[in-house]
Amino acid sequence: MKTTNDKNSAEKECTRVNTINEEKYRVSRLVANGSIALVFAGMSYVVLWASNTVSGEIVFLLELGFLLVAGMFLVRTLFHALMIVDKVTGSFVRRVGIKEGLSKQRIYKDMTYIVAILLVAAALFPLIQNVSNVGPLLQGIISYTVLGLIAVFVYDIGRTFYRITEKKANSVANRVSTLNNSEEE
Repeated sequence: MKTTNDKNSAEKECTRVNTINEEKYRVSRLVANGSIALVFAGMSYVVLWASNTVSGEIVFLLELGFLLVAGMFLVRTLFHALMIVDKVTGSFVRRVGIKEGLSKQRIYKDMTYIVAILLVAAALFPLIQNVSNVGPLLQGIISYTVLGLIAVFVYDIGRTFYRITEKKANSVANRVSTLNNSEEE
């Protein structure tokens, strides 16, 4: 006879496996859509290069059509990339120690991490500047790393604000609908 703990752990394991499969599917879709977008963008340039003898309007329309199709696939690629970034950001933020629970605490911790990252980078720049031959390279690496980390934390803050706004909007919508229902009765 299985206990509730065994059932819960089995459900969690099944959910984790499904999530991994969904992410594999999402990554494969991202790669496929990105490659198709690149192919159509490349075809638009090939059409322009190869069709010197054809009418300019036809070449323009072909190029525009290929770029529009490439743009559609690029939008789909960006959608899948944002979903993957959302998952990666969530796991990164959890590993840093920020829990999903209290929104205000999470925002304050994210802001604290941003300030700490900026202070550490500001302290490292004068030290690295004096290193011969690789100083500018190291400064560039640190700059891009800091920019990436700050982008992750700003994204997490925006996601938290979105959740708060969504909860408030749903609450207001529920109140309005209950008020309308009570007035109708």
